[in-house]
This record gives sequence, structure tokens and C-alpha cells, in this order.
Amino acid sequence: MCGIFGFTGHSSWKTSVLLQALCIADEVRGQHSTGLVVQTSTSDFFMSKKALRGKAFVARGHCAFLFNRKYGNALGHNRFATAGAVNDRNAHPFAVKVGAGKWNFGVHNGIVGDKEVIARDYGVRNHDVDSAVALGAIGKLQLQGYEVIDAIEEVTNFISPRADFAFAYLNGFEKAVYLWRSPDRPLTVIDARRLNLGRWFCSTPEIFKDAWNILRGALGDLRKVSKFEAVPYRLYRVADDGEFEVEPVRELKHTSRLAWGEGVESIFDQEIPGGARRHRGSRHSSSNQRGLFGNENSDVFQGRIDYRPKGEIEL
Repeated sequence: MCGIFGFTGHSSWKTSVLLQALCIADEVRGQHSTGLVVQTSTSDFFMSKKALRGKAFVARGHCAFLFNRKYGNALGHNRFATAGAVNDRNAHPFAVKVGAGKWNFGVHNGIVGDKEVIARDYGVRNHDVDSAVALGAIGKLQLQGYEVIDAIEEVTNFISPRADFAFAYLNGFEKAVYLWRSPDRPLTVIDARRLNLGRWFCSTPEIFKDAWNILRGALGDLRKVSKFEAVPYRLYRVADDGEFEVEPVRELKHTSRLAWGEGVESIFDQEIPGGARRHRGSRHSSSNQRGLFGNENSDVFQGRIDYRPKGEIEL
């Protein structure tokens, strides 16, 4: 298993320390690598990812870039590696090129399967890790002119017979994050706007609560924060637009015939003292990637730490 988390809202020192705390708390879902990417108000991207567990990632200053710039979107990931080398390049998030100087970013928890078929049918590289192939297929469709929602639905429908997943996809052009999952993977959507802390998502509410508790009351009363579990195969969108509403935008086509209930909003219990606890998941996610499309020299950032995408990048 891996862990994913993220933020949309007005950044502050509080959001930055909470992102740091999530890097630490979320390592219960993976200790092989940790990564973050943010999109600034000017649509620049800054990313840091290392083959380090969350605690070491924070302690060695790899989150420092959060404190010297304003950002409206952030994606984070903790990796549990089951395939591919444990190195900086194979850590999430992954940057996908969708045009000249245009980049999107994705994080994923789960197992896709049949990556050879996906690579062949969508004309993308057959990478060692299936999540890279799926993200590449979404980006390839966008490059061909698909709207982001249609691209997500097309790939989701294709992989749904054999996949389980939770995805977060930052569509850079519109400064929006898309969230969706299958029934097999957890994903919680969180509203901290009553505390002026924007919107968040996290694999589990327990991890978010542990991250909050690490900060020992610095952020306010957690009972003012509400949450709901994302409905499987329902695509959500949240944008850096000042409102930060999480809106369902489509019921994604899929071949699985499963029943589920509506996402029910609730509040967090009062925070409790103590450090992070261990949380268990169902299966493991693999993460080994070089490039997402066929042209290895121009499609994706690889192994660049604290980078700023602008135009073509020499890999």
C-alpha cells in the first residue's frame, strides 16, 4: 500500500506545517519514499521527492520550499515499493507533460494490472509500474485533445475490471485537483475552511488526525473539521478559486457492478494525545517509473528535486 494526501486553499505557515506532519503520519502506509509538489499562484510548480521515509524527508529539509512561496494546490505521497528500485526517480508525484511547457502531476495508491495492454492500446511506454502506465494514458489522451474529465473516465473505464486504486491528479492549466477511487482503496475528503485551512484529502481520516495531533493544538480545534469518504467511481474536483468547494463532476463509467452508499459528512472527534499509530491497508502499490510517454527525452521530469518546470526539460 501507499498513502496519498493533498491540499487546496490559501497557503500559510499552518498549511505548510500540516503538510510536513502528513509526510510523517502517512509513512505508516509506506516508508520507501516521500514526495510533495505544489502549484503556486503564478502556476509554477515546485516538487521535492526523495527515497526517504517521511520523518527523514522532513528532518533533512526537503519540505523547506513550502515556507518561502505561496501555493494553492499540493499533492503528497508516501511510497511502499513492491516493484522497481527505491530511488528518487521512482518516488511520487509524477509529472506528465500534456503540451509545450504544460505539466500535470499525479499520485496513486493501488494496483492497476495488465499494464502491457494499457501501454499498447493507448500508445504509451510500458513501464515497470502499472500506475505510471495509467497516468501516462490519461496524459496522452489530454495531449490528443481530450478534456481532462473525459481522459480520466476513458482510462478508468478501461482499467476498472482488474484495478483497485485511489488517484489524485493535478490539472495544471485549470489549477484544479481531481480525486477518484475504486471500492478497494480508501480516500477521505476533508473540509478545514472553518479554521481558514482550506480543503484536504488523505487516504484515511486516522492519518489526518495523527498529523493534526503531531502539531499539539497549533492549528485549532479539530472538531471544527468535517470529512467524508469519497464515493467509489465518483469523480471529484476542487480548484484553487477562492471557494475551494469539492464538487462531484461525474459518475465514472466502469465495468464493475458494485453498490455503495452516499458519502456521509461527519466531524472529527476531539484530538487525542500521542503520536502516529499504525494503520493497515489491503494491498501494496508498486512505483517504478522512467517516462510516461514514448519519447523518453521530453515527456516527464525524472529525478529532479525541488524543480521548477518551465518549457522543455533535459532529462
